[in-house]
Formats: sequence, structure tokens, C-alpha cells
Amino acid sequence: MDRPIALVVALAQERRPLQRRLAAARQGRADEFRLIVGELAGQAAVLIQAGIGRDRARRALLAAAHRFPFRAAWSLGFAGGLAEALCAGDVVCPAAVLLDDGRTGRSFGVAPAQTAVRAALAAAGLRMHDGPLLTVDDPLRTPEVKRAAHRRTGAVAVDMEAAGVAEAARDLGIPWLAIKAVVDAAGEALPAFLAGCTTAQGELRWRGLLRGLASGGCRRTLWRLHRASGQAARGLERALDVAFAAWSP
Repeated sequence: MDRPIALVVALAQERRPLQRRLAAARQGRADEFRLIVGELAGQAAVLIQAGIGRDRARRALLAAAHRFPFRAAWSLGFAGGLAEALCAGDVVCPAAVLLDDGRTGRSFGVAPAQTAVRAALAAAGLRMHDGPLLTVDDPLRTPEVKRAAHRRTGAVAVDMEAAGVAEAARDLGIPWLAIKAVVDAAGEALPAFLAGCTTAQGELRWRGLLRGLASGGCRRTLWRLHRASGQAARGLERALDVAFAAWSP
């Protein structure tokens, strides 16, 4: 196998649409982390389901790197909008990732090759934004908190994993980038019950989901997020195809 690109996601919901893009896919594991090994556009790729959070993303990439000599690492998946202009399904290909852990406030610049990727995404007609991406340790659940984070940092979107991929890629000495698709806009809240719907490994927790479905208000929220997640997954699939063709580190 040629040196592969690591594609790191948090959730099974993010992995499944991207897994469909891989040819000759086969399952594997690196420690506790699920791997899908395959090819995209004739290039070797390893899709890694890390689970939720920066630490798991970092550990998953480092664990997989013991098995594969990666030439680059990509942080892929869903994000929340912080800037008002972002809608469900929009793609964020940030020029920098900001770590908001309450201590360091570090910034990670992406690989120079991401300039070509951003240009290709825009040329393909995707609604693409290149402002900073904010990585946080805890979800930003309310419109007020999201807008405050945007004013404070200038970030256009928020996730919980990209800085972990950046940290591991730095340790491995390989280039990295991030491509995220927006699910919840800045003005949309994320109810607290959603935390009980997903395991730390990124799998659906059916008991939590069924509890949410038992409530009328929660059902409406879940239906809204289901539709938005579908839009985000389609945007992410298309962005992956375009980005792979444009990537040249």
C-alpha cells in the first residue's frame, strides 16, 4: 500500500457516508479505534472513527500511525455554525484551528496545500467558508454562547476534535487539514438530552434516543437535526471527493 491519508471522524454518523466513498474497503482496528482501510480516487486512505473529543482524536490518529505510515491527516465531520452566514450543509475548510481549552488558547495553521483544496471546493459550487474553526472541550449549546464565541475568537464554526488531529499530526511530522460540514446554525440550540444519545466512541445510544423520542418537543428537535445531518453528510461526501482530487502536499 502507498502511504495513506488518515481521515479522522468522531461519529459513526460521520463515518458511514465517507465509508461509502472508499473502494476495496476493509475493516480493522488500532487499539480501541475502528478503522476502514481503502482507496479514494486511486489514493490509499484509512478512515478512523475516533469518538468524541480532542483527546480521543489525538489518540486515535497516533494509534493508527503505529500501523500505517501516514503522509497526511484530515479532520472530517460535522460542526456547529458560529457566524450567522453559515447554514446546514455548508462546508468549512479553515485556514486555522483555534483551541479553546480555557488554558492555552493555541492556534494551529493548516498545510499550505489546503489553499488548493479551498479553491477547488469553491470552484465545485459548494458553499464553502474559510474562516477559523474553534475546537472546544464542551458543546456550545445555545445561540447566545455560540455568538459570544464568534465575537471573542472570530471563528466561524465549532467542533470538538480538529485540534486533537492537529496536535497528533504535528507530533508525527505530517501535514494536516480540516473539512467540516455544518449541522446546527448559530441561531439554533442543541438541547442537553443530545449528550445521552451518543457514546464516547461515537456510536448511537438507542436508550437515550428513545427517551428523546418520547417527548414531543424533543421529537421536533431530533427531526430537525436528522434533516440537517443529512444535508451535512451530503456536503461532506462531495467535499471529500473534490478535496482528494485537489490535494497535493
